[in-house]
Amino acid sequence: MAKKKKRTTRRAPGDWTPPPKAAEQKARLDRTRGKFTDARRPVPQRRLIATLFALFAVVLVGFLVLFLPSHTLVGDLRSRGVATWAEVTSAPHDKFGSPGNIKLRFDVGKREVDTTLSDWGGKRPGGLATGTTVSVTYDPHDPTRVLTTAWVKHPPAMTLPMLIFLVLTPFFLAGAIFLTVLRHRLLAAREHENEQENEQEGELR
Repeated sequence: MAKKKKRTTRRAPGDWTPPPKAAEQKARLDRTRGKFTDARRPVPQRRLIATLFALFAVVLVGFLVLFLPSHTLVGDLRSRGVATWAEVTSAPHDKFGSPGNIKLRFDVGKREVDTTLSDWGGKRPGGLATGTTVSVTYDPHDPTRVLTTAWVKHPPAMTLPMLIFLVLTPFFLAGAIFLTVLRHRLLAAREHENEQENEQEGELR
């Protein structure tokens, strides 16, 4: 009596199952790679970060240039300023319609002074027309330092140029700090990812 031949089942190439240990190690390696996917994001360049820090410094200095001299001028005029009436000899406007360099003429003792009305935070008062008179307060030590008396008593709380610099200052600083922290985190994650991959590949071998 002939013996029956045992049937052997052939597995398709895609049905092969790796040994449990190798499969576990491969899955662990895949999880590690997925965990550090964000480490492949573009790393912010140092040049960009330096540019943002430079812009922060520029706008900060610009704000201080507008803020400090204006308050110093008001303080000096309040303490030793002399009030008088001045004639407006020129009252131009810039292309945005804001008052430009307003020219004044007033008497200081026996001499006549022609000068430009000082700005406060990059701004000059509106409503002044050529040929009109306005009450001003000047510094007797330097008559070219002159403001309208109204602005000496009650200067504007904030001007548009000062506000622009004030808004941009924290914006550039926050951007520079954010990119610095992001760069550090991405580089650290990338380095850690490379270490993990080397360890996993070593175990697979």
